[in-house]
Amino acid sequence: RSSDHVLDHLRTLIDDPPAWRAELTSLDAAGYVPEIVFVDAGLVTTLNDKNRTNFLDLFRAVAEFDGYRAGTLMVERCRTPQLAVDAEMFALRMQHIVLNVKRKTFSLGQIKISDILTAVLRAVRQHHVKMEADFVNTVISILLLEGIGRQLDPGLDLFKSALPILRQLGRQMSTQETIASMPAGNLGAFLKVWVYMEARELANSALIDADKLVMYDWLTPNI
Repeated sequence: RSSDHVLDHLRTLIDDPPAWRAELTSLDAAGYVPEIVFVDAGLVTTLNDKNRTNFLDLFRAVAEFDGYRAGTLMVERCRTPQLAVDAEMFALRMQHIVLNVKRKTFSLGQIKISDILTAVLRAVRQHHVKMEADFVNTVISILLLEGIGRQLDPGLDLFKSALPILRQLGRQMSTQETIASMPAGNLGAFLKVWVYMEARELANSALIDADKLVMYDWLTPNI
């Protein structure tokens, strides 16, 4: 039997652990040897202080759903801002992209990060906004994660990685001056995203803990 046939058959047994184990025993007796494959994209980067500041400022603008400011920052802090073509139109395109995300704050599961980043890169190319290599590597890494990663693990959650950054931004934005300067609609949308992601993380943690309790017989231990 081919490897694809074996895998397809194993997938049908996911909800039947005894049958799964019996099939694995049968495969072992037939001479099949399991393998673990690690996919290494080879993309590792470290942000220096300047690029880290630029990244956090850009992330904050996006988190506040201020796409126009995000586009303006991308032009002002790129390598050659003087070569950007129609910076005003670029900022407006970023605003359009961000507003599309804002409209889906109650359905983040429907958002494909790769589609958003592809639209951003298309605008960057057309308007000649030269991005730093660190930013490009970050974008490519995310595209690879969502493409290859979700084929290997459909449950891969890229938004989970943004939680620490959202928490840091939340602490920075907790001053009355910062809150007062944000439009009410943007603040509400930002809070919806943050609360949604925190709630989802809490729910996932609870499910994992419940699985462990059942797996290790901690709910009804044998005494």
